[in-house]
Amino acid sequence: MEYTKSHSALTNFKARMPLKPYATDDLGYGLGIYSKAQALLKAYVQPNHPYYQHCLIFDIDTPAAVVELDYSMVGVPQPNLITENPENGHAHFVYLLDTPIYKTDASRQKPIVYGNAILRALQRVLEADVGYSGLITKNPFSSKWRVSVRREKPYSLNELNSYLEITWAEANKPIQQHEATDLGRNCCMFHTVRHWAYKEVRKYRGKTYNQWLNAVIAHCMSFNEGFPEPMGYNEVKGIAKSISRYCWKKDPHCYQEFIDRQTRKSALGASKGGLLRASMYDEKKSKAISMKQSGMNNTQIAGALGVTRRTVINWFNNAGCESAPKSDISCLSVALKI
Repeated sequence: MEYTKSHSALTNFKARMPLKPYATDDLGYGLGIYSKAQALLKAYVQPNHPYYQHCLIFDIDTPAAVVELDYSMVGVPQPNLITENPENGHAHFVYLLDTPIYKTDASRQKPIVYGNAILRALQRVLEADVGYSGLITKNPFSSKWRVSVRREKPYSLNELNSYLEITWAEANKPIQQHEATDLGRNCCMFHTVRHWAYKEVRKYRGKTYNQWLNAVIAHCMSFNEGFPEPMGYNEVKGIAKSISRYCWKKDPHCYQEFIDRQTRKSALGASKGGLLRASMYDEKKSKAISMKQSGMNNTQIAGALGVTRRTVINWFNNAGCESAPKSDISCLSVALKI
């Protein structure tokens, strides 16, 4: 089916592209950074955001990629989009995801591992190029390619796996560093560096968590240089944070030191600043009562004392006046001992 601009799959692809993607008309001349509007005029574009992946893309370098999909591959999920080179029949198959796979320092590792397992399994069944990184794809809005929309609705990872039946043991299989591309780099780094970290964390007993985190980041950055296409710093930092947090909490000595340190800080705050703040608030509460008795409303009191209106209301409520008439504030004097 030839595409029109009304297809939701194309709208989805365009909406989730980076605001300033890489793009080019000729891969031989390298990539440039453009606005999304300018990039969509190029033959090749960057489909996925650096911090999340909303589509899985496969490079099929055979003369009849689409024909083989239609007539030789039984039980294979249909791509959402196909961009085919009309001159040689090579194509990119694009599978849109309903929920992106996030790759930030707050991301969970399991969706990345799961997504990479599905990526590798589809590479096998589609006989796709395993060295393709997914950074750049044939632009489905370019007239240079023959574009077809096979499915409008994005896939969930579970739906894709219903065609592939990947087990968790298979998903966790080690990946060789020189073979790791796309999501595989995240998994390769995570599984390799974590084994180093299990023992290394013992050297940081008696030190701070930030010292340990910086050591893991440095090790991950060094490991990152071994990939054919290294990841960006923020992506590496996210993996390092996941590893460092896990190992720090699992090491009883390190984690107990952290708890003890936080306890000491809290006690120090309570003994100095905490008591000072408490006395200041007691003084303000007393002033609030005097202002209320003089006829000022809660908003006026809050403005005069430099606190929020909600704070003033809480002061009065906590003093036991919830059921008392608004005009009766005599109980406040008793509660605050004034």
